This record gives sequence, C-alpha cells and structure tokens, in this order.
Amino acid sequence: MAGASRSSRWTDALLDRMRELGDPVADAPVAAALERGDVDAVNAIMHTLVRTDQPVPDQLPDDIGAYLAETLPLPEWADMRKIKRAQQLFETWGLQIAICLFCASLPSSYAAADGVKVLYLTARLDTDARRRVMETGQFLIDVLTVGGLDENGKGRRTIQRVRLMHAAVRHLIKARNEQQPGLWDPNWGTPINQEDLAGTLLAFSYVVADPMRRLGVRVPAKDADAYLHLWNVIGHLLGVRDELLVRGISDAAALVDAIRRRQFRASPEGQDMTDALLNLLDEMTPFHRFDDTIPPLIRHLIGDETSDLLLVPKSDLVDDLGRLQRIAKWFFVHVFGRSERDSPRYQLVSRMVRPFGHDLLHGLFRLERGGERAPFDIPKHLARSWELSA
Repeated sequence: MAGASRSSRWTDALLDRMRELGDPVADAPVAAALERGDVDAVNAIMHTLVRTDQPVPDQLPDDIGAYLAETLPLPEWADMRKIKRAQQLFETWGLQIAICLFCASLPSSYAAADGVKVLYLTARLDTDARRRVMETGQFLIDVLTVGGLDENGKGRRTIQRVRLMHAAVRHLIKARNEQQPGLWDPNWGTPINQEDLAGTLLAFSYVVADPMRRLGVRVPAKDADAYLHLWNVIGHLLGVRDELLVRGISDAAALVDAIRRRQFRASPEGQDMTDALLNLLDEMTPFHRFDDTIPPLIRHLIGDETSDLLLVPKSDLVDDLGRLQRIAKWFFVHVFGRSERDSPRYQLVSRMVRPFGHDLLHGLFRLERGGERAPFDIPKHLARSWELSA
C-alpha cells in the first residue's frame, strides 16, 4: 500500500494529519495564561513542583490547576508490573542505555528535518546543548527509575512540566511568527506536533530493539515489551495520542521506518544541533579520545546513512569493526556455533561502552550553566550501582 511501511496503519494520510495536531489539553490553559500575562504562574509549576505529594501553589490560575489534576493519573491501561520491570531494566543497564540515548536517540531526532526546526528555534547551539543534555538526562532519571511513576513519584510532575513547556513553545512560536512572518513555515506542521512527539518517543523507547543490540546487549522479549509499555505510558502522559502508541516491537519498527522515510534528510539545523552535541559529549568525556569514541559510537548505533545526513565525522574504527565483523561472524556462528555477541566486534564495543558510559553520566554532574553547577539529581542507590559520585 502506498505511503505505508511494514504496517499498513502507518500511512502518510494518518501521519500528515498528525503533523497538524498539537496538544489541546495543555495548549489551551497555557495559551490563556500567557495571554493574560501570567508568565510567573507558568514558571511556578516549572520550578516549584517536584513530587506529586507537594501542594499545588495557591497562586496558580484555575485552568493550570485543572490541567495538573487532569494529567496526573496514569491511563487505565497502565500495567504497574510492566512499568516496574522496565524501570528495573533501566537500572540494570543504565550505562548502556545512556549511551544509546545520547549517541543514538538525540542524533536520530536531529535527522528529522522538519521536527528539528523547533529545537533549533528554541535553542542556540552550545548553550542549548548543555541545557538539553542535562534536562534530558534528568527527565530520564525521573521517569525511568523504579518508583518514578508511582502515585507520589517524581516522574509524574516532571512529565507535567515538560508537557507545559511544549505547549508554551507552541504558543510562543505562533505568536512570534505573527510578529516575524516566515519564522515558522506552515509546511513544517504545528510546532511539536503529534508525529514529531511520536517520533521522539520512539527514539527513546526503541533503544531496546536496535541500539542495545548493537552494544551486544540482547534484551529479552518480555523486557523489551515492558520497556515499550513504559514509554507508551510516558507518551500518554506527555500528550501523545493513543492511536500513535505502538503495539509491540514490529509495530514500533514499522513506525520508525515510516518516520525515517518521511522526515530523515539533511538540514543545516540538524547538522548544527549535532555538531553542538558532539562538542558537548567530547567535553563531558575528557578522558576519552574523541575520534575513538563519540563518532564511531554514533555511527555504530544509527548507521552511516543517518550519520552522513548529520555530518558525523567519518570513523576508521567503524570501518575496521565492520570488516572484522564480516570476517568473524562466519567463524563464530557457522564454525564454532556461538552467538554473534561472542565475536570480536561486540566484545570490543562492550569493553568500550562501560567506561565511556560511566564517564558520560559522570559528566552530567560537571555541567554548568551561568557559572553554577547543574542541579542534576540521581537516587543514591543508582549512583552507587553505576559507580557515580552524587
């Protein structure tokens, strides 16, 4: 069927329609608050609420308070057993997942030429790269740690703040476009639209299906299903329409293929955002030679085709690993009857990953903005398990 990938439900007609949709539940109260001049009220929820057991500030407008009450509960279909299982997977493989997120999920998001426009407009490269990496890391810790989505879990408030931020960005871009016509091209769709939200969600949830495998980690089917379920719950709370939530690994792969076909192409915004990310990752991991770690890891995780769109530097290491893999795979699988994960390529990558992942997460603690230490918060048991100093 034309306009479909592995699944006929991911049609161009559906995804084109999703590009025109924002998030009415958050958009309406935020637009009303900003038009009333209640910027302080919106900032209050961004900065003061941390856990669901904290009282809502009295000064919040009624519509913002109603938004907080409406968007706090988990969906009826949320399975707490799957959520906990997925969060345990994160706590077990946190270093590897962190590498996948920062060296695969973020760059892949920058390859979506229309979606990256809003990131570029709301951020200015070097400074923004610091903020985005730090806030992304904090978001992941809040929602993926065991208990993060429980009744009083920190993750629920974090999601509410991010959803409000998305609504504020949509409103401000539309308002500024009225003052500066041409700032936002309607052909790009609504800023932070439903297709882009679904694509970003997939960039983070799909790591269990492909990037983790490329690091030599085979995620059991039940764990992968639980991880997708957890991200479906997160997506629902972020305002992603339920019809865009995937139904399993094959369905997720089909949507990944459809979005790549529709959105992945070279763009100056995506290349600039990637360059800023590369520089920041290099700064965060000063004890690792850039040419031997960051470009080869990104190319290994997202492939040369997408990496070329983003101008990720070429890597001799990736070429060497590829040649080594092709030679070794036949011997390990067909002669010795062993798993592909036993091959030299996967062993080499696996040995590289843990120290690099450790230093990458440790680098989050050293990030500074405005001369102040970034307020990065990680549970003590995770800091101990991942050998980080909190």
